Amino acid sequence: MPPKAPKINADRLDSTLQTTCSTWGALSESTGMRRLALSNEDKLVRGWLVDECKAVGCKVKVDAMGNIFAIRPGTASDKKPIGMGSHLDTQPAGGRYDGILGVQSALEVLRTLDENNIQTHCPIALIDWTNEEGARFPGAMMCSGVWSTKSSAGLEACYEVVDVDGCNMRKALEDIGYLGDTACDYRENGLESYFELHIEQGPKLEAANKKIGVVTAVQGMKWFAVRVSGVEGHSGTTPMESRSDALVTAARLIMAISETANATSLGVATVGVIKNDTQSQATIPSGVEFIIDVRCSTDQMVDDLCAAIFKSFDGIIQAEKNNTSYRVVRTWGLPESVFHKDCIEAVRSAALNAVGISNIMEMKSGAGHDAAWTSKVVKSSMIFVPSKDGISHNPAEYTSPEDCALGAQILLDAVLRYDDGVKSGSIV
Repeated sequence: MPPKAPKINADRLDSTLQTTCSTWGALSESTGMRRLALSNEDKLVRGWLVDECKAVGCKVKVDAMGNIFAIRPGTASDKKPIGMGSHLDTQPAGGRYDGILGVQSALEVLRTLDENNIQTHCPIALIDWTNEEGARFPGAMMCSGVWSTKSSAGLEACYEVVDVDGCNMRKALEDIGYLGDTACDYRENGLESYFELHIEQGPKLEAANKKIGVVTAVQGMKWFAVRVSGVEGHSGTTPMESRSDALVTAARLIMAISETANATSLGVATVGVIKNDTQSQATIPSGVEFIIDVRCSTDQMVDDLCAAIFKSFDGIIQAEKNNTSYRVVRTWGLPESVFHKDCIEAVRSAALNAVGISNIMEMKSGAGHDAAWTSKVVKSSMIFVPSKDGISHNPAEYTSPEDCALGAQILLDAVLRYDDGVKSGSIV
């Protein structure tokens, strides 16, 4: 049994989280955040984070995708670091906890180890993954995906992804000084294991009155770009029966997505982006594009739901018989990610010790996380804490200081338990 973990400083964690969010990226008149990846706000909070990590004895490396690795040495010279982290970037109108809590809690773990003079066997690393949200540069969990080498979008392809202003990612990294010289590749910059604390971003823990989610997996997901084509025409002179209206067809297809997901109960499907070629009140739209986000518990269920959706599309086009058509391109995907028993057990043991079995829920994540990509190449797991009303990706996102502190404490305890297992040889 590992020695009892020291207590994290709950007040310091909350103060650090709130102060940094208020300083870099706060939305006015709310507790919301706009800290887009590789923006000036991201640059400034990164600089602050690097300084804080160095202050507690960490060596800091930045890789070729801007991922920050702050490493506190261990006593073993032949071991890779046990990683902790998440991301500091947000949605355009996000909250203070999604991703940010995981990084700030990892910093609190490092501070606690330092002030208690605790020497771990393995090095301990804080990681800030770049562009997890994909809000500025499309592609969620982009840079942990590159690091894992398992994503279909590799380093050079990601460098060429552009934001709405036409700035590509490589230039953005250069502009803020975070185009690092460490390889973005787990084989050259590896980890022993990886733990990620995150808000649940859903209602299950709160609804069940549970304190901690022991996360065992992340569900599979795929994104598709759909383009619906019709015939442009004058809104006042083209008879209704003669129209090939791409927007009307797109609306029917989008409705079919929701109806199919409901009817099959295979998973969830969402359209959150719609673009109209013409954007003119007096013109019948000739082209409409939208993005489908499909997520299910298993990869097979994702494929089955996608097949059912596209079959419904075909039926709609055939029924309309008005010369509209559609084209689908898969743009992104994350296979189902199953976490490792050693890391799950470290989290479960820490949670049992902290709150007891009645306050724990074993669960699968419905949202994507950097841990999903790390799990493809190193032992990984996650810790969830409750989200008030299940809200996330929204300025109203909230997790209480008490729940944040509990999550950070379990992160610290889980890391020390895992480290003790490596030292004793019970984890290999």
